[in-house]
Amino acid sequence: MAYNPQVVDAKIVSHNPKNGLFEIVAQMKDRTVCRLIYEKDASGQPRPTHINRLLKEPCPICRKDFLCHCMSKFKETISSQALEKAGTPQ
Repeated sequence: MAYNPQVVDAKIVSHNPKNGLFEIVAQMKDRTVCRLIYEKDASGQPRPTHINRLLKEPCPICRKDFLCHCMSKFKETISSQALEKAGTPQ
């Protein structure tokens, strides 16, 4: 079965207007929680740089209960959904 990430809630948890970095914590439909780190490019558009799964639930892909990098495969999909829910800081 292929993993289909669905963001149900997202909020901006930190924002640094000096360098354009900000973080969004996104909660998925399967109770997985991820932290997305963004930077703003030269045109001012946010670009996801990192994604981390917060260790509250096992990974829905590999079922590991410790650090894995499975969510990085879905960084763009999760990022676009999280930005729709939380927006971008001004």
